[in-house]
Amino acid sequence: MQRRNRPGKRSSASSFRWIGGLVVMGLICAGVLVMLAPTLVTNYIRAYLQKDDFRHKVEELVAARVGGSVHLAPILWNDDNATAADFSVDSPVWKLEASGLHAALEFSAIRNGKWSIQNAGADELMVKRMPAGEMSRADEGLAADFDSSGDGIPSFLRRYIPTKTRISGFDVHRFVFEQEGWKISETGLSLGGWQSGEVSVQAKLNGGKLQTPIQAPEQKEPLQFDVAKATLRAGKNQIQVSDATLRWKQGAEATMRGSLKHDTGAWQMLVHAKAVPLDEFLDEWWRQRLSGKVEGDVELSGAHGAPMAWKVNAALKGGELTGLPILDKLVTYTNTQRFKRVVLDICSASFRPQGDALRVENIIVQSNGLLRVEGSLNIRGRVVDGDFMLGVTPETLSSIPGAASRVFVEAGSPGAPPGLKWARVRVAGTIEAPQEDLSSRLVGAAGMSLLFDTPGTLVGTGAETLLKPVLGEDAAKMPGKILDSASGVIENGVNAGSGLINKVLPIFPVK
Repeated sequence: MQRRNRPGKRSSASSFRWIGGLVVMGLICAGVLVMLAPTLVTNYIRAYLQKDDFRHKVEELVAARVGGSVHLAPILWNDDNATAADFSVDSPVWKLEASGLHAALEFSAIRNGKWSIQNAGADELMVKRMPAGEMSRADEGLAADFDSSGDGIPSFLRRYIPTKTRISGFDVHRFVFEQEGWKISETGLSLGGWQSGEVSVQAKLNGGKLQTPIQAPEQKEPLQFDVAKATLRAGKNQIQVSDATLRWKQGAEATMRGSLKHDTGAWQMLVHAKAVPLDEFLDEWWRQRLSGKVEGDVELSGAHGAPMAWKVNAALKGGELTGLPILDKLVTYTNTQRFKRVVLDICSASFRPQGDALRVENIIVQSNGLLRVEGSLNIRGRVVDGDFMLGVTPETLSSIPGAASRVFVEAGSPGAPPGLKWARVRVAGTIEAPQEDLSSRLVGAAGMSLLFDTPGTLVGTGAETLLKPVLGEDAAKMPGKILDSASGVIENGVNAGSGLINKVLPIFPVK
């Protein structure tokens, strides 16, 4: 007899099929949710970014980073493109003002776990580092991850929120940066790509002006340059300039490398300059006597509250020396007109501060076939003190009695051209009226030649000029005849020997 199931009871197989169906449906729903999660997150984000809550969240986030007040104008969205009229940061460390902000958010990248910002930039951006205070937070960075707390996104979707940021670049049409007397203005700025984890970003400047805290001699204002181009790297701690081309007056150009630290204000700069007009750094007296274009290397460094340290190695190109008092005397002594206007084939020196003085070392001045000068010079205020070696050709000394045998008797330096006769020359006095001891020693040599050399050697314009302090104007014109015809002159000269020696001694001690 067939057994029938009791009414109201289900078989266990039916129950299992029902439970299995629920499991399958649950798995399908979970899979659908997983597949839809990025889309749901994107939709939530699209809606959230258009709310004032997001703008306030950005202000709070930036304010927490910089330790000051932040203002962001309402954000206007057009599809994926966002614009804001202005943005500002006011903190003890930084002042920042931007206008005409714009950017595009690539929402499709959210599914790959990244915030991707494209075509970002601003019409104007001003950044100023305040002179006092230090970074309030060592964790300060160029950008921050999106903070999604309190945004209304369900907790099960939060793991899909991106934690990485990528910015393709940032362009500014008019950029201004200021720190500790340095100012970059009227320039275009292009920042390179940046992504989370990086601590610096490459930047390029195009055009504009660079104002420095450096005030050169005879310049009424600190130096200011036109920026042709500049490549640098900006980080949270410093700015490094790897390549910059600057231009100055009268076609001068310089290439520059250096760095500037934000926290201490410490900076250093290496500059190679060329075609720099020398007359810009000379006073009126020297401007009339020395000309040419300067080329050389400059090392500078400084810090907040510390004096600037510097060193210059420079060479003068196309230099000419005219109307220097010692040159005028050499024209008279030697009857060599080339001393009136000396073309400088070599003119170089090193400059550096030494206490309250300016030290000029490794001076080399050469006019081929005429003279060479080597030595050093100290300038303290308007007072000068120099020690030089002067080398001239033997022909130059032929008309100066006693010069070759009693004055130009030093050994020349190994690197000097051969065949020159050398004398040590001391220079002292002021920049406007420097005095040298060479003239007095040439007078002394002429006087000694008058006493000990043959009368035939005391002829020529040079002898006449040099003997005037010894014999007087009339006698100096014909010393040979006087010596031949009047023995009393010799006797009187010998009797007055002490006075003669006093007249011919150098005005400076000779090393």
